[in-house]
Amino acid sequence: MNFISNRVASVVLAVAAILALTACSAVGDALNQPPQTEYTQAEAYAPMEAVAAEAVESLTDFPGFEQRSWGEMPCSHNGIDDPDYTNIEIDYSFSLEVSETDQIREDYVEELREYWTAQGYEITRDEESTYDDRLDRNLVVRTDDGITLWYRVAGYVGLVIQSGCVPVSDLSEIEYVPPIGGIEPGGEGDKLDRYFPDGIPTDQAAAVDPFANTQAGPAPFDSPGSYDNLL
Repeated sequence: MNFISNRVASVVLAVAAILALTACSAVGDALNQPPQTEYTQAEAYAPMEAVAAEAVESLTDFPGFEQRSWGEMPCSHNGIDDPDYTNIEIDYSFSLEVSETDQIREDYVEELREYWTAQGYEITRDEESTYDDRLDRNLVVRTDDGITLWYRVAGYVGLVIQSGCVPVSDLSEIEYVPPIGGIEPGGEGDKLDRYFPDGIPTDQAAAVDPFANTQAGPAPFDSPGSYDNLL
């Protein structure tokens, strides 16, 4: 398999897994009884980036991510999407070269498991699987406040952060939060054109401490009891 098809295959597999992982459900009628959340969509990005930064800071000799992207997944109840709610997703990924190293594929799984356990986060998925001659891994945890952190080890390795279901905001309300993990704010690896089509606001890109005075993330719809067959 050549480089391009390998990249496409990895992305397709990751997207399929994410779509399953991010499905939200609620007890009762989601449209009439929306979940109680601390944040709106616009307010949730900074605390999500903060919990990601804490995870990265716990890792030994961190080599730097290659790319960051923001996106949303639908929130639904009984198969019906609720247009007033969205599940934010922040996706950090390493380069292919870095993704192939034992440090990223093995050591970081152990380090994150130890760190997240020490933080008291709930481990909802911890598995290994074989793809051709490659050993893949998924380590998924939830914080007390409902943020999901997913360390995904496949063809490309990355860290996915999900908010759970939060009220939708107008895109104009969303402020830029600088990336973590060595990505240049507004640079080639900072894939946020949809949110900032006119370019990254220079005053925001230069922020020294984008996580000051933020708290942990919003509470989601009720999650499934198990992620079996979802990844």
